[in-house]
Amino acid sequence: MENHIIINAREREKRWLFLQGNKAMRYEIYPPDQPSKVGNVYSAIVHSVKSSLNAAFVSFDTGKNGYLSLQEIPWAAKKEPIHAVLHQGQRLMVQVRKDESETKGALLTCNIECTGRGMVYFPYGENVTISKKIENGSARQKLAAWAGAQLDQNEGLIFRTEAEEMTVEDLAKEIQDLRKTIKKWEQKMNTSNSSATAVFERSAFNDSIEKLIGQHSKGTIWVDDPEMHHAIKETLLSSPSLQWQCEHYRGDENIFHSKGLHTIDEKVLKKIVWLNDGISIVIESTEAMTVVDVNSGKLARSGNNRDMIRKINERAALEIMHQLQLRDISGIVAIDFINMNDQEDLNSVTKLIEKRAAADFKHVETIGFTPLSLFLLTRKKTRPSIDELRTVRCPVCSGKGKVLSPESLAFQLERELVQKRREIDVGVEVEATKEIIAAFNGKEGSFAKELEGLLGFSIDFKEVSHSHPAYSIKRYS
Repeated sequence: MENHIIINAREREKRWLFLQGNKAMRYEIYPPDQPSKVGNVYSAIVHSVKSSLNAAFVSFDTGKNGYLSLQEIPWAAKKEPIHAVLHQGQRLMVQVRKDESETKGALLTCNIECTGRGMVYFPYGENVTISKKIENGSARQKLAAWAGAQLDQNEGLIFRTEAEEMTVEDLAKEIQDLRKTIKKWEQKMNTSNSSATAVFERSAFNDSIEKLIGQHSKGTIWVDDPEMHHAIKETLLSSPSLQWQCEHYRGDENIFHSKGLHTIDEKVLKKIVWLNDGISIVIESTEAMTVVDVNSGKLARSGNNRDMIRKINERAALEIMHQLQLRDISGIVAIDFINMNDQEDLNSVTKLIEKRAAADFKHVETIGFTPLSLFLLTRKKTRPSIDELRTVRCPVCSGKGKVLSPESLAFQLERELVQKRREIDVGVEVEATKEIIAAFNGKEGSFAKELEGLLGFSIDFKEVSHSHPAYSIKRYS
């Protein structure tokens, strides 16, 4: 199946969708008010050391203090207590591994990584790893030997797929460039006068697209932003082994609409996912875990009952693993399959899940069936899920259900106005709740005026009251 990437980078909220054939496999959104810090490097200060946790809380930015465990300090001995390694007020260079949430601070590491075309360099690590996609045994041996000859005792590397096509001279130049980058970061940290300084900040949106392109060797990319189009072309030129075709979409219609993908948000937020023959899975997210229930309809009562139940559970397992990846659901997942009494059937479903878990772009730990016949697994979390990014607690039902957030509706309105800009001559009148008007105008309160100048017509808001965030376009002129 051919790979496709649809990139919507024209408006404030950035989005991309990855498809294999016609099937949506991954979907990520990046709201401007919730920038990801994963991969950013900071000059930080140890706020407090907790011996009971063998960890420290570290001040690194304007948000919550980050969490730094002893395991994330590469120069610490395995059995060395945290208070022997760190002390309050100590300055450190840290990198964000996982963004903060509503209740927890970010996860930090001192095992800094610096990424190049063919390698990921760890100045304070000691391990050398070679991408599994490099299957040629001779190439793997040459890379391992090169690393052994070039690296100092405390340095580490991960060879990316591109390394197989690079010459010895290319590799030598790249590691020297990466070492120089680390030196610049260290100098910036040492000359910083403030308690917390950003040493290196990356665009999480651009970075995610670059990683996605690198994970799949070929396909077609459609992007609606000229700067992003240029950046992707530059990436492809620097990586000859990648055979992606990148096209710049210039139409007025939103790029997702033009490709028939305008319902993707609705699909990834639905609790019920229907399969063929009346089979369905129900996905319910709670604060503690995600619970998935498998329903067979009338199918399980026909034919060979045991054989039919196993087949239903196998089909449901494949779709569940697909939905976890598409919605980027993380944490603990409990799956309530239709009861199976035979160990052979339980093993069959378990092996199927393990095979799909190995192909996930995030680490998945399969625990297996419990005595209560629930299947448990955990999926690594590095950023909020689509559900967390798209929805807020509903004020009408006191959090028992969810509605689209004011920010999501404001971005939706923006896309609608941009798409219809050639149909409007003088102006447009919009009735909206107070929260949507505020979200549309942004923190500076001036985005509506800026958009008016860009689109060439006036945008008049009329504030209305409603039980939840809502808007409607009442008049075009």
